[in-house]
Amino acid sequence: MVGYNIYIDGFFHCTARYRQLHCLHEQMQIQNPGYKLPQFPPKKLFLTSAQLEERRALLEKYMQLVGQNALLANSDQLITFLFSAQQETHCVSMHEVDIEILLMNGYRIPLSVSSTDTSSIILDIACNYINLPKELTKYFSLYLFNWSCAKDKQPCLKKLEDYESPYISQKYVRPEDKIVLRKSYWDPCYDVDLMIDKVSLDLLYLQIIEELDIGWVTAENHTKNILSSYETNKQKREYLELARTLQDYSRIPAGEALTNSSVMEESEEDQCRVKVTLGAKDLTLTSVTHPTRQKRFKVTRMRCWRITTLHVMERIQTNGHRTLPEESNKNYELSFEYLISKDNLKWITLKTEHATFISVCLQSIVDELMRQKSGEGPTSPRYLKRGNLTYLRRDGSSQLITPSSSSDTLSSLTNDSCTSSSSREIFSVQKLAEKFATVAFKSGKDCVENNAFEAIGDEEL
Repeated sequence: MVGYNIYIDGFFHCTARYRQLHCLHEQMQIQNPGYKLPQFPPKKLFLTSAQLEERRALLEKYMQLVGQNALLANSDQLITFLFSAQQETHCVSMHEVDIEILLMNGYRIPLSVSSTDTSSIILDIACNYINLPKELTKYFSLYLFNWSCAKDKQPCLKKLEDYESPYISQKYVRPEDKIVLRKSYWDPCYDVDLMIDKVSLDLLYLQIIEELDIGWVTAENHTKNILSSYETNKQKREYLELARTLQDYSRIPAGEALTNSSVMEESEEDQCRVKVTLGAKDLTLTSVTHPTRQKRFKVTRMRCWRITTLHVMERIQTNGHRTLPEESNKNYELSFEYLISKDNLKWITLKTEHATFISVCLQSIVDELMRQKSGEGPTSPRYLKRGNLTYLRRDGSSQLITPSSSSDTLSSLTNDSCTSSSSREIFSVQKLAEKFATVAFKSGKDCVENNAFEAIGDEEL
């Protein structure tokens, strides 16, 4: 029996069988009768190893197309399926749990919540705990954050999707990470909206202090001394106003990459190593060997981008046990088609294990730019709105999930065959050897079109 690991934004989310995905496809088609869904891999019996790999590739292609389609990606059917599949994969039934939400200075917010509460619900609870005004909640999100990676300037952030359970994602998928509350926008212009409130001002203040401490943001000694004086005197607003003038303010490190030397105007080698950072409107490459050499690429001038997998090492699990998939043996390229000058498009390629993270950040930046273009600001968290879905479990049984269902959509999982303590031995009850392939959202060889590219004006050239 074959299970397919589904990754969202580069992180493991759940495992599903072919027939579960096929059932989802059929229900999405019923809910969208006038819309042609991407082609789903046809049913076949007694597949060979080569045919299984072909099916895996086709499923990956299908899920990529679904994930890149706004109508389907935001459909109640898909979100309900992903919410339910996460519970089933990790064998977690609804029960009360204690979790901690951290602020960026390490301050702990202890909460007692349901194991199946979604990120949007827990975000509300955490913000209410610290007395953040309700109307300002939309400026913040919950993230999985790894302090060790942060200090090494490696990708360390994973925004928790509104429909996933932070408890499950942190405990069973990324136990080394912490759940943190931090701002969820790129453009520093939104700081102004938050600096008029004491609590949101404190959150921004604590975040920039930490980012200066771990080296994400750098400052000259003179500026550091002024900031230190502001910090000593608790002059938070003045501290923020000065910090916002720093070059790296509100930028996120995305690790290192290899690119053609011509991109950085270096001639010593065919390729050069660069550090990648992302900001409100651009992606910046800084030469590792010549730190003064820097290239900044405006997101609005990227026509599209794509991820290519150069090598994938499959892992076979035996005895019904599995460990969470590792990405270390995969090599990726992220390429974007860039408008160098009028009527001159050129592909820029980065070879990096962090290609998915960069792609997710680029999409987030584009989404924010498009909202700004239409006069909108940060969006409020989306609360799980279930659609009518017949959820097909791996064992073949099914359960009707309706909008009125409790938050624990799979309450019958409390039977003896599956308990929360056995989440790392998901299929042990079946005593079968299983081969896990990978299905991912928003990755692969096909290009992601950049809607912000259409808004480019002559003044940007």
